Amino acid sequence: MKSKAQSARRMAQAAKKAEGRRQKMKRTWPRNLSFGLVLLTLVGEGWAQKLDKALLTHSSESISITPLIYGIEKGFYRNEGVDLQFRILRGDLAISAMVNSKDVDYIYGAGTAFLAALRGAPVKILSHDFKSVLFYLMAQPSIQSGKDLRGKKVAVSSLGGTGAASARASIKALGLDPDRDVTYIVIGAASIRMAAMEARSIEAAIMPVPWNFRMRQNGFKELIFAGRVMSQPLTGIATTREKIEKNPDQIRRMLRGFLRSLKAMKQEAKDVTEFIARRFSLDAATAEETHKVVLQTLSEDGTVGAQALQDLLEQSKREAAVTREINVNDIVDYRMLREVAKEARP
Repeated sequence: MKSKAQSARRMAQAAKKAEGRRQKMKRTWPRNLSFGLVLLTLVGEGWAQKLDKALLTHSSESISITPLIYGIEKGFYRNEGVDLQFRILRGDLAISAMVNSKDVDYIYGAGTAFLAALRGAPVKILSHDFKSVLFYLMAQPSIQSGKDLRGKKVAVSSLGGTGAASARASIKALGLDPDRDVTYIVIGAASIRMAAMEARSIEAAIMPVPWNFRMRQNGFKELIFAGRVMSQPLTGIATTREKIEKNPDQIRRMLRGFLRSLKAMKQEAKDVTEFIARRFSLDAATAEETHKVVLQTLSEDGTVGAQALQDLLEQSKREAAVTREINVNDIVDYRMLREVAKEARP
């Protein structure tokens, strides 16, 4: 009997201790949970603080920025530790903000950067995503051939850069003298050029894909695809020499995000086509057609051939009336891109 009583007392004591532990856990659990949540918040904030903020600009909302903005949306740059923001800004203003005020970190207008470097700006192009231009020369329905453009007004985004060069090459291919037979009108963004066409204040405009598809649906005429008569690198990442020297780590991470975006253009066709349709307000068929044009002109590895760059240099020197000797490698430098690509290979 005594043994049974002792056993009962031990069991009661154990139960009492267990109940005490449960009550203590109830009291401390909210504090532990709060501490855990605070810890998780601090870790999250710490990660957010590690992201480098960077601003990249381009002069228009055209299909040529698709690899860039798709990569931003998919988080390819964020995965590399860069909180990359994108803004529309006229090319000359972007160059000034990048070189002088440092408000802009990178620009995507490789043609603009090329001309700026040619004129002495301390900028370099680090990558190219398109090896040919994505522009169409669009005209009023009454313009049926090149000869109908003689003496007419042609809208361009600026008098320099890839768009203007595409307009000139297209007009020449149509049998006209691009310097004498037409008048160039600077009208800025593609949306404003389209509005000018609809108002019939101009007879033709150089338009980036996919604006040509929209205009074609509205009855305007496609005179010529500039990419057929002009092989020239279009967009890519450019920045200042100072940034290359002071922050090479961020630039390498930018280039890794760039290469990942380029790869996705080819491998994620369904997602990219849906993205194009949503971003540019296109129907499914037009978005698919646009994606096909993109793939035809997309660079394989973020570079373009040496001859294409040399041709661009000679053409740009003539247009800018630059006579001094310039090495194209002083303007376009793929070394960091190739190093990053080599590191990524298994």
